[in-house]
Amino acid sequence: MMKTSWLTIFAVLLILALSTLACGAFSAPQATEQPVQFAPATEPPVSADTGMNPNATVPCTQLIPTDELNNLLNNASATLVENAFPGGTTCEWKYTPNGASQESLFYIQVDFSDGAASMWEATRKSELSNEPSDIVVNSIDGLGDESYTWISKSTGQRVVYARTGNKTLIIRYNTQDILYMNNESGIIDMADRIFNRF
Repeated sequence: MMKTSWLTIFAVLLILALSTLACGAFSAPQATEQPVQFAPATEPPVSADTGMNPNATVPCTQLIPTDELNNLLNNASATLVENAFPGGTTCEWKYTPNGASQESLFYIQVDFSDGAASMWEATRKSELSNEPSDIVVNSIDGLGDESYTWISKSTGQRVVYARTGNKTLIIRYNTQDILYMNNESGIIDMADRIFNRF
C-alpha cells in the first residue's frame, strides 16, 4: 500500500511538472530572434576602387603640407585658391618666384569620385585638343596605372596627368620655378606623395 502511494504521488508530481512545462510553453510568448537594427550610417560607404569615401573632402594642405609647399616654391609666398568638394579638390597657388616680377601658378587637381577616371580622360583629351598637333606627349614609367606629361605650348607649363585605379591627379607648374619636379623622378615622388594623401 505504501509503495502504491509513493508511486501515485510520484506519478502525480511528474504529470504536474510536465503539464506546467507544456502550459508554460504554449502560454509564454515565443522568443524569436529579430534582425539587429543598425543606426543609419552617417557617411556613405567607401568606394572599393579608391579606398576613399567618394563624398569625403580633402583640403589642399593635406595634399601638400605647408612646409613641403614652401620647399617646392623656394619659400616664395603663395596665395591659395582652394575648391574642396565631395570626391575631389582643386588647388591653385599663385606666387611670385624669388627675384622675379611676374606671378606664376602651381595647380593640382585630384579626384576620387565614382566617375573620376572617365572625367580625367575627357579633360586630358580636351586640354590636348587646344595644343598644336605637334605637341610631344610622354608616359612616365613608374607613375600610377596610366600617366601622361607634356610642356604646354600655350602656357609654357609642365602638365602631368596620372591615374591610379579610380584616383586621378592633374598637375600644372613652371619647371623653372619648381626645380624639384624638373625631372621624372621628382614628378613621380611628388605624385606618389599626393596619391597617398587622398
